[in-house]
Amino acid sequence: MNRFHLVLILALGGCFLLSKSLVADEVASPFAMTKQFSADQVVTAGSNTMTNKIFSDGGKTRSELNTNGMQMVSIIRPDLQKVYSVMVAQKMVMEMPYDPIKNGSVMGSDGKFELVGSDAVDGTACLKYKITSKDNKVSFMWIDAAKKLPVKMAAEDNSYTILWKNYKVGPQDAALFEPPADYQVMKMPTMPAASASAPAAPGGTSGDNGQ
Repeated sequence: MNRFHLVLILALGGCFLLSKSLVADEVASPFAMTKQFSADQVVTAGSNTMTNKIFSDGGKTRSELNTNGMQMVSIIRPDLQKVYSVMVAQKMVMEMPYDPIKNGSVMGSDGKFELVGSDAVDGTACLKYKITSKDNKVSFMWIDAAKKLPVKMAAEDNSYTILWKNYKVGPQDAALFEPPADYQVMKMPTMPAASASAPAAPGGTSGDNGQ
């Protein structure tokens, strides 16, 4: 289901909008997140519901997504210039190079915020904002009026909703941002232009140094 896959990508990658402002101009942002926290997301797309646990500490982020009994883990390490996709069932890790444009982007980062007014989500007093992206796609976000934290996000056509729950501020265990030591690690092959400086895939060669 294309729409479900789109929201799956949003949950795995765009979930890290919690780690920074949603808009380029931070002065205009309706909220600002701490750099150390954990939170739960409940993502609904059509008849599909996913739960996503997020951890963030000093720019490092981890997402644990559970859907239909399947667990997917994504770890983003800008400090190491690496992204780890952990396949729990296979006990494997796919290591990919960090892309600041792709992995550092967040949904709404190029959008415009407009205050709609006061509203409530599950009894929480919120400020509701309309977000219009550069390609004129519209979504809405509800921000806790007292805590200045995101509570809910939804597409204008209700094709997806994201709820934030159990937000907890504080340092996170450093082990959360490391791939499991007993998992097999595979490196995604690098593009030819970067092959001279990037590590080779397992069984391959690096740059011009043949073996």
